[in-house]
Amino acid sequence: MALLLLVRHGQTDDNLAGRISGQAAVPLNARGQEQARAVAQVLAGLGVHRIFSSPVWRARQTAEILAAQLGVALEEVVDLREVDYGDWEGKLFRDLRQHPITLQVFQDPASVAFPNGERLLAVQQRAVRVIEWVRRQYPQQVTVLVSHGDVLRTALAHYLGMPFNEYRRLTLDTGAISVLELFDDWVRVKAVNFVPQVGRQWLQSLYPVWQALRQRAAPPAAADA
Repeated sequence: MALLLLVRHGQTDDNLAGRISGQAAVPLNARGQEQARAVAQVLAGLGVHRIFSSPVWRARQTAEILAAQLGVALEEVVDLREVDYGDWEGKLFRDLRQHPITLQVFQDPASVAFPNGERLLAVQQRAVRVIEWVRRQYPQQVTVLVSHGDVLRTALAHYLGMPFNEYRRLTLDTGAISVLELFDDWVRVKAVNFVPQVGRQWLQSLYPVWQALRQRAAPPAAADA
């Protein structure tokens, strides 16, 4: 049996702003770097053999922190890259709420291809391809994959046996760890979205994002009578 640890990259300023970073070279912010160090502390006693990372900078930066603290080799894997969001890259989520594709993303993501970008089903296929390769190449090792939210969520949905259109029920916070046990003939999902915490800072970092989303979703105030 092999143990595969799926790590979402640490936080960026784009994450806080609700901006779609896509494959742009967006760096970790201070909290994201702290999250990566917290992940390394959790993984330190597991005997990690190798780390594979998305080449996109925020994931690569997270993986470099892990590799340095764990003292293991790091290798980029192109198939772990972020979704190609095409024309959506660099835009704010709130500015896309009325876009026709947005409704499809929520209701029928299996049919979605982002404008001049990638199909979400293709993202799942390449993520699963990497995991199956790890299962064959490192059957008795502890391996880490560092990637992005939708890449890892669609892969987890596959191994949970979820219909593709239900993958959005899974949440992966920045700096979160999910765990797969890889056997010869099947895969067991051991953990999803474990977030190493440093004091109360995990909740403190989530609250501004939740508050902003709550305000955007609030109905307009009624006019004075």
